[in-house]
Amino acid sequence: MLISPPFLPLPQVNEAAFLDAAMPECIDASHGTKGAPQGSFPLVSKLTWHNGMHLDAPCDAQKQRLPVRAIADGTVIYRRDSAPHSDDPKHPLNYNPYGERAAWTDTGLVIVRHTTDIGATGDTPTQITFYSVYMHLARIEAAVQPGKPIWRKDAIGTAGRLFGQEGRLHFEICLDARNLQQLLGPARPMRWTDPGAPPKDNGRTDAVFGSIYVYLPGGTPVRTSPPKSQLRAKPTGGASAATDYFEPDTLHEAQWVEIRYGASGSAAQGGDATLTSYRATAGAGGLQVGQRIGQPYVEKDFEYDMYKEAKRRHNDLSDADQARSSPSGWYELLRFGRNLGPDPLPADAAHWRPIPTDSGHVWADLNARGTYKFSDADFPAFRGWQCFDDDTSPLDQRCDSVELKRLIRDPAQPETLKDRDALAKRLNVPEVRAKLEYAICRFPTEWDKATITQRYEWLKTDEEFRMSEGQGWEEFAAHCEALGCDDLPQEYKEADWHLHPKRFISGCAQSGWLSAAEFAQAMPKTLKHLSGEKFISHVFPWNKALSRADLWHLHFNSTSRKYGLCSLNRRIHLLAQIIPETDYLRLVKEIDNRSGTYLKSKDYYPFYGRGLIQITWKENYHAYGKFRRFITSQNSDPEFARMGWDPNEIIASTNESFNFRNCADTAGYYVISKRNMLKSMDDGVSQKESISISRLVNGNVDVEYLNGLDARLQATIYCSKYFSNYPLISEKEKIKFEWRSSSDRKEVIVNGKNKKVFLKKSWEIEVDLTPQRKSK
Repeated sequence: MLISPPFLPLPQVNEAAFLDAAMPECIDASHGTKGAPQGSFPLVSKLTWHNGMHLDAPCDAQKQRLPVRAIADGTVIYRRDSAPHSDDPKHPLNYNPYGERAAWTDTGLVIVRHTTDIGATGDTPTQITFYSVYMHLARIEAAVQPGKPIWRKDAIGTAGRLFGQEGRLHFEICLDARNLQQLLGPARPMRWTDPGAPPKDNGRTDAVFGSIYVYLPGGTPVRTSPPKSQLRAKPTGGASAATDYFEPDTLHEAQWVEIRYGASGSAAQGGDATLTSYRATAGAGGLQVGQRIGQPYVEKDFEYDMYKEAKRRHNDLSDADQARSSPSGWYELLRFGRNLGPDPLPADAAHWRPIPTDSGHVWADLNARGTYKFSDADFPAFRGWQCFDDDTSPLDQRCDSVELKRLIRDPAQPETLKDRDALAKRLNVPEVRAKLEYAICRFPTEWDKATITQRYEWLKTDEEFRMSEGQGWEEFAAHCEALGCDDLPQEYKEADWHLHPKRFISGCAQSGWLSAAEFAQAMPKTLKHLSGEKFISHVFPWNKALSRADLWHLHFNSTSRKYGLCSLNRRIHLLAQIIPETDYLRLVKEIDNRSGTYLKSKDYYPFYGRGLIQITWKENYHAYGKFRRFITSQNSDPEFARMGWDPNEIIASTNESFNFRNCADTAGYYVISKRNMLKSMDDGVSQKESISISRLVNGNVDVEYLNGLDARLQATIYCSKYFSNYPLISEKEKIKFEWRSSSDRKEVIVNGKNKKVFLKKSWEIEVDLTPQRKSK
């Protein structure tokens, strides 16, 4: 899933700061809430359900309001232009519950349906459909029409007026029950879940993204230093929380451990692993489930060294145990807390990592018996995610959810559960607002004109409402009808599950899984290739891009997930190397003509290139085979027989006969097996990093000998524009770079002898950034 905020401001120091700048909440206070924004999610004054949140459109460098943009690819299913402005103070759209003066509200409305993937089970994508809603638009772009496609970052319109305030947008995210279940995973109930209940099984495997969470029961083995054995010791029995008996060097209380790779902690940077502990049970003194324990522990550069560490743990085993193990299996254990792939890992493998506890940092076996593994894709309850479907009057806008009221109330005043005014005043408490970001709530849309009376009639008996500002039911109902629509699509009205828009975007942006259409769009429409001494443009049309994406996107996604290549920079560089290396995923095996210096070499033939980033040379094939622990019975070449596996059988025998999964896996393996390559990816997406990575792929040769450097640089720029959260300003961009002067070698005299070499030259070319899309 590729997703962006509805406003795209200037770059910020990190993703969290960017999202804050992109989605600033309106500061207008809601009545009876002691200052909570009037457009809060999911509740406003009088504990009224509110579909989304009100945003204040940020400005560009020229202090102009930014346009509202589509958050993801989709199809427009509804458009209503704003009503013409009127100065008549009695006009329903001049209704103002916050003052005596007339205050206009714009009614422009756009609804977009989005269908995308967040993972897959085998060859079946885990697909979800959700809706994004943009209300109070003053103007809507002419191209935004029902039934027409819209692309992520496309302009939708201009944020309008809300109760007289300029630049306001009501923005919401919703989906129906079936798609919510897809989003949460089949085992996650769509109801309130006790966050302190110990899990009974591991989380989902079709979608795994964001942080990894490991549940450690009481009795989990711990040590003050890392044990030498990589296998679990056999238990002596009796130790458990139930018996209140614990062997020495074990946890006495259950806890959760989060593993986060990348710059997530205050001291963490790209490549680091941050381990954070949380309470699994409530305790005396107000200790809450999910409360952090101690200080996070940062393993410096752990991800950069994970390949080396996986091999070390495998190699520490005896020869007999190595026969049921593989470094690849250990690599997945280190990354995910469990082995998600097909490569072997001992059933009794231990996963020793340093974790925080109340008494300091200790080493714990995160794969001990009774431990369970999850990720952010499981929407874990202990992190605050809750579904609220217990409203006793689900067809109106009054919140009657007992569980949500329990979340809001002051724990020191449990009697306030039935006091709506007291609860409403809690909506501005920072702790409460933070919890509400994780609330997934079921209630009807507020834009259906036909159900105004049914949804709001309860306000007629509310004395405070009737007396506020001297306005009553008639004015309010007329205002709601003017905002409402009598022709809303039924599919939208059935999407009655709502999520906090900002939390939804930040969470789903971690998925790192591309649908076929999103993957196709990452393939440049045009690349220039040096032919002789000129650059010739080659066009790769949409139908070919989508056809290749259909074949490869699941395998590319699986590889990216396994090797941690889903972050923005890593994905850009990975594709910028793969696309030229394989001619848009067409070539997965080097042609065997047994000519040239390399192909005549004993260490090269028959170990010529195979895969998406092609493995070459004997030593690299040996290393990859050991990492995956390949074993085959049929060997067509004596060299392969000595190695113990046949790359023709396991990777590719021809460009028509190959293993998709293993061809993709070679690319991820190539990246993580070269420590500096992963770090270069994290350093940025400038020409410097692109050339550095291209040299690593090509064997650290001089720049003029880098094969396809022209296409790699262009693909880097194209992918960086496509995947970024910033709109495309121009479809052309000039670049300058040094490379070979011609596609052919030139004959020169070196030490008195004729020699054919590539000569270096400076070039300036124009990169075509035209989006790769099907015509609207």
